[in-house]
Amino acid sequence: PEVVPGQTVDIELEVKETEHASDIFYSLVTPDGQPFGEIAHVKVEPKPRVAAKPAVVVLASPMDGVEGGIEALQGEVKSVEWVLANVGQVPWPEDVSATLIYNTPGFEHLPCSVKIPSIEPGMTAHAGLSILMPEQAGDWKAMWVVASPSHPEFGDILLAEFEVGDFPFMDWMLASEAEADTFSEISSQAPEKEAKKLSVAVAMQQHHFFGAGEVKYDDDAENESLVSLGCVSGMSAGSLWILELALTNDGTEAWPADVALTCCFGSGMGCPSVSLSGEGMKAGETVLLQMELTAPEMPAQTAWVVAKGEQCFGLAMMLSVNDVQ
Repeated sequence: PEVVPGQTVDIELEVKETEHASDIFYSLVTPDGQPFGEIAHVKVEPKPRVAAKPAVVVLASPMDGVEGGIEALQGEVKSVEWVLANVGQVPWPEDVSATLIYNTPGFEHLPCSVKIPSIEPGMTAHAGLSILMPEQAGDWKAMWVVASPSHPEFGDILLAEFEVGDFPFMDWMLASEAEADTFSEISSQAPEKEAKKLSVAVAMQQHHFFGAGEVKYDDDAENESLVSLGCVSGMSAGSLWILELALTNDGTEAWPADVALTCCFGSGMGCPSVSLSGEGMKAGETVLLQMELTAPEMPAQTAWVVAKGEQCFGLAMMLSVNDVQ
């Protein structure tokens, strides 16, 4: 429109999405095509494309519909199987495996690592294990993490819990036992010594944010093998915060020397390992840790366990980050 001196005119231009960066220049022109005034410049950049990342979910577990644990006998070999689904938009990486991250102390001869095949989106894979039951009756648990070293955010947890009962002796064996001599009877009645065990309890946890951020806790996220370190939200990608943890030796045996809180699942969010102490902590003692964490670029989960080398014990400690800004 015609504009007289001192007036202002607003012009709105619609720019469509582009696959390549572009520079656009505008100029006012007279009716006969002569430019005048300043030249307006607009630079148009394509929207950044977020690369699709692999994803996995456990569709079926041997623990589905089981209250307590899977019934088993001493020395029995039990087969368990999980059904895993590729719920992402890209194939799984070639380096996916299920790695043992936790087992009840004394639960030995467990598969340490099982290769998981790469599958296309929408397909499923079966992960099966044959597990030798302990020679002692009781509750026994083991956890594996499905993970990929090349994609730290990829993964899920495989849990197996067993209720191992006494082996059913034959009637003639019971009758023979009843005819045992006095010494054997006295020995059998002697109280058994309490088995020593390594254990860890989270006595205290507290998140310290240097700006935006909050933490919430979901009671359903915890079980006897997993403790929640909360679900953090409202943080910007790359921002830092501090997690204080107080860990107590609630077992009956001193921890080995030079143990560390070690990441067993996910990226560790900038904290792959924290040394606990050079000396083995005695039963009942508590150690205070400070973990400096970095918010990931997208929602993620990570977990740590107390370990020395390949030996780990106690609960796995899981931290989730959602709603990354």
